[in-house]
Amino acid sequence: MRAKNLLLLGFVIGVFSLLATDGKVRASDDTRFIWGISSASALAFDGSTITLTGTGTFAPDDPDEVTGGGTWAVSTGGGGTFQVKQLIRVDFTESVSGSNLRGGLVLFRVTYSDGSRGILAVSCAFPGTHDNVAEGSTASKGFVDYFNLQESHTPPFEPISEQ
Repeated sequence: MRAKNLLLLGFVIGVFSLLATDGKVRASDDTRFIWGISSASALAFDGSTITLTGTGTFAPDDPDEVTGGGTWAVSTGGGGTFQVKQLIRVDFTESVSGSNLRGGLVLFRVTYSDGSRGILAVSCAFPGTHDNVAEGSTASKGFVDYFNLQESHTPPFEPISEQ
């Protein structure tokens, strides 16, 4: 009976260990990546759009090591700037052979200049990445989810070294 309990405890610890590291990309501790949005739009359920531009950096192993922001405008009126506050998740695709560039999906918490908060999703596909990777960005702003990505060009995530 005791062996069963120890086996069960080991299994539970193993599962929680896997869940705790889910979504983490292991890179060297000093590796940071550049993210960018040249111009991207996404539609909400009511047909309104948000258009975003921006750039910054993130460290996959540290959710608070983020920089950057950009501009936003909604078709129903309003616009301004946004600032990236925290990295939520990184899921890179395999790197293209011979390149340090990465495709994939990165999620950030953001604050908008009008006081609202939201989530920014930056997705990058380029030749050699998986077919299911989208190209462009979506966002939420307050209670509005601009979920319907309008395909646009997103530069690949590029590693940079800390100085």
